[in-house]
Amino acid sequence: MAFYSYFDSPNLYPNKFDFHQEGGSPKLLDKLMQFIQERKDRIQQIDIAWYLFNNRVFYNFLKELVYGGIKVNVVTIPLEGFDPNNPKKIKFSRSNQYSDRTFSKYDLAKDIFSEHYKLKNTDEFTIRFFPHLYVRSPYVKKFSRGKLPYSLHIKACYITMKDGFASILSSSNFAVRDLVKNESLLIIENEEAYQKAFECFFKDLNVNAVDIHKFSRELNTSCNNYPLVESNNTDSAFFSAPFYLDSSFLMEAKLIDLLKGAKEEIRICAQHLAAFNYTVPSQFHSKLSHDVRKKGVLGELIACAKRGIKISCLSQTFSAPSDIVGNFDEFKFRTPQNVKSFQEFASELYRCKTVSYFVNESVHSKYILIDDILVFCTYNYTPTQFIYLDKVNISSFKKMPELSYSGIHCEVASHVVITDSKLAKEFASNFDDICSCNESKQVICCTEKGCV
Repeated sequence: MAFYSYFDSPNLYPNKFDFHQEGGSPKLLDKLMQFIQERKDRIQQIDIAWYLFNNRVFYNFLKELVYGGIKVNVVTIPLEGFDPNNPKKIKFSRSNQYSDRTFSKYDLAKDIFSEHYKLKNTDEFTIRFFPHLYVRSPYVKKFSRGKLPYSLHIKACYITMKDGFASILSSSNFAVRDLVKNESLLIIENEEAYQKAFECFFKDLNVNAVDIHKFSRELNTSCNNYPLVESNNTDSAFFSAPFYLDSSFLMEAKLIDLLKGAKEEIRICAQHLAAFNYTVPSQFHSKLSHDVRKKGVLGELIACAKRGIKISCLSQTFSAPSDIVGNFDEFKFRTPQNVKSFQEFASELYRCKTVSYFVNESVHSKYILIDDILVFCTYNYTPTQFIYLDKVNISSFKKMPELSYSGIHCEVASHVVITDSKLAKEFASNFDDICSCNESKQVICCTEKGCV
């Protein structure tokens, strides 16, 4: 029984603007492949659910495992969801040279999918698409990667061995044509508390995914419903998915309960912190009689600060409220999607004496440390993640009047909860290292005695 944590950072590479052949997290991909390689004689099957599966190094590695007798199942999003814009040259690690031509994420995914489609016998190595689209407003703009967003945002793996198993989550997509970010990888080996939830999720996901050989390229925005089934979610491992009723609501409730139990300190790290003062629309949910206004995970974070818990926040996005904007006029940050809501959140944080807030443009890890408890997530803390709607019907979109939508709004994501002092210290060290690096900017300072 063991937990393994690994971290990647732009500071580990000579040029942070390189696009690596091994994808957006070369170190983490190497650690994952090393873990598998060392156990390949015992491994029977590998199930993978991976947003933006376009990594040729990873794909070739999996092919070699199949040749050695291991069954591999990959579920990802359809090609339409990969960004065709901004092609760049790729850096090859062995030669330290760059490709002659440029590639987009779309180009790289198409190359893998085309090769796999032509294979005659793929029973032992399947690639399936989970084509579920999710929206909840007619005012949504055209998505940067396809017309509407795909819900499969998870980066997870479950390995079945002759004498055990491993449950794996990553913040990184391993996508080629992504810059290296601050990322993290968590491997859980032979811990029974996580086994059933992972097994059940991958079984349910594979049932609802479409094999690459049977997939229709035609975008279907009018049929995004799935038969509802019982999950095997627990306090230790939790998955949200459209086929798990209200799973997004329940996921946030789990986080809030954990935050309520904080005794001394909370560290929260994500690309986006935004789940604050948001509305769940009742017209798109079968059981709600009126709209529900939620304070969300971040509302509970503020409540913790008000009762004296030391809070440290770290995110990629930030927007200064008017009462603190003068403190850092020279800084330019990537702004959250809902600026008004975020500024309300930041303003309340600013009035709490026990809060520190750091911003780093390369943050992509997603985790919460509550004293000695680690909550490792594949999702950001946003309303999009925490809203489940089972009867969305939009006849047309203001920016895309030719499109309609019918289906379930729910993001596919996961978290695990681990109480382990050694693991908590490793993530606390990672958090503090990012906050103290030159690229990070402190925008809110703790004024309570004892804050560092």
